[in-house]
This record gives sequence, C-alpha cells and structure tokens, in this order.
Amino acid sequence: MTKEEIPDFFGTFSLPEDFEHNFGKHRDWKIRLDASRELGLGFAAPGGNFTRALFEAVTSGLAGEVKSALKGQRVVELGAGMMAYGYALTASSAAKNYLAVEPFYADVLSKSIAEMIRVRNELLPRIPFKVRPTDMLEHLQGEGDDLISIVACGIENCILPDERYKRKVEAEVIRTLHPDGAFISSHSDIDPQGLQVSEKWFRRLENPTVQDRVRIYRKP
Repeated sequence: MTKEEIPDFFGTFSLPEDFEHNFGKHRDWKIRLDASRELGLGFAAPGGNFTRALFEAVTSGLAGEVKSALKGQRVVELGAGMMAYGYALTASSAAKNYLAVEPFYADVLSKSIAEMIRVRNELLPRIPFKVRPTDMLEHLQGEGDDLISIVACGIENCILPDERYKRKVEAEVIRTLHPDGAFISSHSDIDPQGLQVSEKWFRRLENPTVQDRVRIYRKP
C-alpha cells in the first residue's frame, strides 16, 4: 500500500501499489491517458464537463427528473473522472450516499470532492462518499442484485476497451439497478436494453447554444 490516502465514508483508505505505479506518479493527465492505452484499459479521459452540465441543469430545475430519481438512493458513478460534479449532483439530489468508480484519477477526484465540500459547505448538502480506483465492470460485478442507482456521463465508445466490455457493463447495470432507482446516462454510449427509458434535452447554462441529452433508465 502507498502513503497516498483518499477519503472514505468513515475515514481514509490507501491507494493500491499498481495505481501509484501506473497512474498516481504522473501529474500530467496526458501521460495517464497514454498509460491507460498501453495497458489496454481504455481511454483515461479526465472528464467532468458533461457531469457539470447535468449538475447545473438539475439544480436550476431544467432536469428535475434526475433529482427525483436519485433521491434516497445509493449512487455509483462510473468513470467519474477528475472533477467533483458527480458528488455535487448526488448530494443536491438528496441521495443516500455516493461512490465514484474512477480507475485513472481517483487521487485527483478525492481531493476535488474534499475541496468542493469545503468551499460549498453551506450551499451543498453533505452525504457520505467513497472514491474507488477500480475498473467499472469489475466494480459492478462485485455489487449485489437490485441495490444501486448509477450515473454515467461521457462514457462514450471511444473511451471503452471494446464492444464486448461495454455489453458486459450494460448487463451489470441491469442486474444491479435498484427497482426504485435509475440509470442516468448523459453523453454515454452505455445503453442497457430491456429497461424503460425517458429522454430529456436541456441547454447548458454556461453556453445556451449547446444542448445536452440525458436518458433515465428504470426497471419495468
């Protein structure tokens, strides 16, 4: 284990040695990206902009369906990236807790969340959170049936290892999805079949000329 520690629900835990060796030692995200490709793990995109747009839409009332879908849920964000907007989204939606699955930027993300909590202490509800430096498929395979709601922003085909991997992730989304929860997909090519889907378009607050689409998947 390394000396680098990141926040957990009830304290901190150490990053594994392979994370530090492959990614943690590199401060430049472009080098982490190259390392992820060389290891065959997909595309280590730093992400965050799509999640930010969704968070701002939810808090402004443009995508209120997302807020009601996540209320009271245990939320897992797949490929959460470097920025803390996934935590902000779930906290502002009154979720039960938040778990970020981020294999490439877990160290950066944990600090981003801690800083957001510090800066927005009086504006943003605080909920328990974890950051896990784990592959999204590996994490979902370890979850129980019918337990969680899931968020995926910017998880496009180009950042995934291959089509077979994506189909396995989609199957795990269906298996683990809480009967009263939702899979929230924004700019994501993860498209589990057999679920009920509603679609919402909204304009970005920072740039109204750009429209984003969010899909909300639920079990029948």
